[in-house]
Amino acid sequence: MVEILKIALIIAVIIVMIRCRVPLSITLIASALVLGLLFQLSLTKLTAGVRGAFLSLENLKLVLALQLVLLFSAVLKENGAMHRAISALSRVIRDARFTVAVIPAVIGLLPVVGGAMLSAPLVAEASDELRLSAERRTFLNFWFRHVWEYTLPTFPAVFLTASIAGVPVAELAAVGIPLTLMAIAAGAVFGFKGVAGSTPSGLAESRTEPWKHVWKFILNLLPFFLVILLTVGLEIHLLYPMAVVTTGMILFSRIPIDRLVRLARQHLSVELAFLIWGIMLFKEILLSTEAMGDMARELAGMGIPTVVLVVVLPALIAFITGYTTAFVGLSFPVLVPFMPTDGLNVYYVMLALASGICAHLLSPMHACLSMTMQYYQAEMGRTYRLLLIPTLLLFLTGSSVFAVGRWLAK
Repeated sequence: MVEILKIALIIAVIIVMIRCRVPLSITLIASALVLGLLFQLSLTKLTAGVRGAFLSLENLKLVLALQLVLLFSAVLKENGAMHRAISALSRVIRDARFTVAVIPAVIGLLPVVGGAMLSAPLVAEASDELRLSAERRTFLNFWFRHVWEYTLPTFPAVFLTASIAGVPVAELAAVGIPLTLMAIAAGAVFGFKGVAGSTPSGLAESRTEPWKHVWKFILNLLPFFLVILLTVGLEIHLLYPMAVVTTGMILFSRIPIDRLVRLARQHLSVELAFLIWGIMLFKEILLSTEAMGDMARELAGMGIPTVVLVVVLPALIAFITGYTTAFVGLSFPVLVPFMPTDGLNVYYVMLALASGICAHLLSPMHACLSMTMQYYQAEMGRTYRLLLIPTLLLFLTGSSVFAVGRWLAK
C-alpha cells in the first residue's frame, strides 16, 4: 500500500505543477527527482538515472533526430513543397477536414519514433483554411496518429501483448477492430465539431485526372517518403535519414546560409529537447525504483476482482510511464495468472490493452502528446478537454466488447 501512496503523491505533484503552468519539461525533471527521494534511491542510482537520461547515446540520437525533423519541416515549407503537396492532395480529397485526418492516420500506420512530429507540420499546412485552434490541431494530429494501435500487429502493444498473454495475434487484432472504428468516429465527430468543410480555392478547374494530383503530392513529399522508407523499410535510426535528406534538400533548394540560420533559430527548440530528456529521466528513475513491479504485486495481493484488476493495473502503469511497452511488459505478466484459460481470455486481454492505451493517450509522459502540444504551443487544459470524451468512449467500447464476449461465451 505504501508504494501505491507514493505513486499517487507523484501523480498529484505532476497535476499541481501542470495546473500552475510550469513547463512540462521542468515538471517531469522535478517529478523524477521527487520520485527518487520518495523511494530513497542512493546517490549512485540517482546519478546513473540522470546520466542515462541525458547522456545515453539513444536519447541523444532521438533529441537530434527530432530537432532535424523541425528543420526538415521548415525547409520543406520554405521551398514551397509542403504547400504544393497539400494543395495536390486537396484536389483529390476535396474536403480539408478529411485531408487533416488522413495525414496523421497514414503516417500513423508506421510506428516510427517521432512520427507525430513528422505529421504535425503537414497537418498545420492542411488545416490553414479551417482556422483551427492550436488545441484542435494538437488533438487531430495526436488522435488520428493512434487510431491503429488497437489492431495492427506492427505496433508493439498488439504483438507484445499477444506474446505475453499467449493469445493469437489475429484474435487480439480482431476483437480490437471496434476500438479502431470508434477511435476514427470519435476523432471525426469531436475533432471537427463546429468546423465547416472547406474546399481549397482553385478547384473550379477540371476534376479529371486525379492521379496527376496524387503524383504531384508524392513528388513534392518525396524527401519525406524517403525518410519513412529508410527508417521503416531498412530499420535505420530516424537520425541518419533525417540528416542525409535534410542536407540534400538544403543543397538542392540552394538555401543561402543566412536564411538557413534564420530557419534554425525560428524552428529548433531547446524546450523540446529538455522535454524529451525529462520524459527519459522520469522513465530511468521510475525503473530504478522498481515501483511498478511492487505496485502490481500489491494490487494483485489485495483480493481485487479480476475484471477490476485488468482495468486498473494497466491504466495506472500506462498513465505514470507514458509508454505502451512499459504497461504491457509490467502489467500482463502479473495479470495473466488471474485470467481465464478458455475462449474468454482474449476479451480480458483486449480490455486490459484498451484500458492501458486509453490511459496512455491521457498521460503527460506520452511523448507524442507532449511533443505535439509543444509544436503547436497548445494549452494543456484545453487539449485535455478535447481528449477526455473520445477517450472515455474508447474505454466504453472496449468494455462493451468485453461484456458482449463474456455474454456470448455463457
